[in-house]
Amino acid sequence: MIEAMQQKLEPVIREFTTGEYYPEVYRAKQEFFERAGTVHDDDAEFEQRMNLFMDWYLFDRDLPGVDLPPIRYFVRQNQASFSPEDKQIFEDLSHSIHSLFLLCRSTFFKKHLVIQDLFSRKKYIVLDPRLKQAFSRGDIFEGRIFPHVGKWNFAQGFCFHPVEMRSFIVGEIKKIRFQDRSRHLKLILQLAQMKLKHQRYAHIDVKHIYEFNSKF
Repeated sequence: MIEAMQQKLEPVIREFTTGEYYPEVYRAKQEFFERAGTVHDDDAEFEQRMNLFMDWYLFDRDLPGVDLPPIRYFVRQNQASFSPEDKQIFEDLSHSIHSLFLLCRSTFFKKHLVIQDLFSRKKYIVLDPRLKQAFSRGDIFEGRIFPHVGKWNFAQGFCFHPVEMRSFIVGEIKKIRFQDRSRHLKLILQLAQMKLKHQRYAHIDVKHIYEFNSKF
């Protein structure tokens, strides 16, 4: 995520994770990790999972009694005081895309990454020089992207899935592609839980982990 966006998010995070909202973020954390798998401080993906949780809490999960996620509620409360720059950044933040993506290729001179949303099948060109070394062509991963100034940028949280499970993942996506967003999210979180189990049971064939009737 670009620095300007991260800076604008800081007051949103403070407001909706402390004070009167502390019990709510606690409940949200329980809800998220029950669905995506519980992580521990010493898990390799602990930081990434916490980033994914915070993004889900801020951008996707409606606050009780408000029916808006924190980012949109913050905009409603404060938009009268926004500068034109603030207004544009918060507009962009309110239109993130959380999905399962396929890394198709790098652009010429490897300045950008071309990714495909596996649900919508749309392709996006993403600019984030800090992360290029972390990606390989053919990667399938959970992530979130934001539009800004005509370009797309990654959020901070990722969950990379084993490339050998591509056929399984794509097959499951095809089954629910035209269903509503809540069904897409359910699959995304189920796969995240499978990835966590795969890390903990590394001695087990991944094909026995990435299945819905797994014994693990």
